[in-house]
Amino acid sequence: CKNNKPVDCSICHSEVSDKYKTSIHGNLSEKGNRVAPKCTTCHGTHNVLSKKVDISPTYPMNVPNLCGNCHREGNKAAKLYSGTEKDIINNYTMSTHGKGLLESGLLVTAVCTDCHTSHEITPSKDENSSVHRNNLPQTCSKCHRGIYEQFKESIHSPLITNTKKKLPTCEDCHTAHKIERSDKLSFKQDIISQCGKCHEKLTESYFGTYHGKVSNLGYGKVAKCFDCHGAHNILKSSNPKSSLHR
Repeated sequence: CKNNKPVDCSICHSEVSDKYKTSIHGNLSEKGNRVAPKCTTCHGTHNVLSKKVDISPTYPMNVPNLCGNCHREGNKAAKLYSGTEKDIINNYTMSTHGKGLLESGLLVTAVCTDCHTSHEITPSKDENSSVHRNNLPQTCSKCHRGIYEQFKESIHSPLITNTKKKLPTCEDCHTAHKIERSDKLSFKQDIISQCGKCHEKLTESYFGTYHGKVSNLGYGKVAKCFDCHGAHNILKSSNPKSSLHR
């Protein structure tokens, strides 16, 4: 501080400050919104620590709780939020990402900032946002590179299929914050409904078959969409590499 006035962080951190100004946090702050977090909200004032220090609020293990200070249900940011995602922090905690971090202590698992970034956070409807549906595959590829390499060659990829129709992306099958392990029965059962959102007639015909009827009874070990078509590597049946090529 100088003369009891806080020094502008941009004096030393201009690049980060510029990113913050373009974010939803920065825009709200510029408009005088008192809810908007500023640098000190996340980093502290005189006790600023590196994100590599385990007691730092920006240490990976602590990030969900840090963001939860505003975004947990009932807190100030959650009250302002008008989107479709609800109970975000609790859903993350119960997801495979959250359990990997908080129960298994895996620091390589995804936390809020891995998907939304630290300082450039923008709404998902913003085409430049890291969580805009067109950018999600690249965002998820930071951890799931092998899967992304398969996906970008599949018929669901906009690089392969040129259409005005909505193509599925990561969150359509895995959701945003409730991500389950793909080997769980609940995920295997739900994925049929997920595919059915785009492939309604095919799904109806599936439930008329032996496979579909047994699946409807809750049995997991029966052929479902991904068993025949693949998951991330879905190709046209005319493609020799397709699992459905004759």
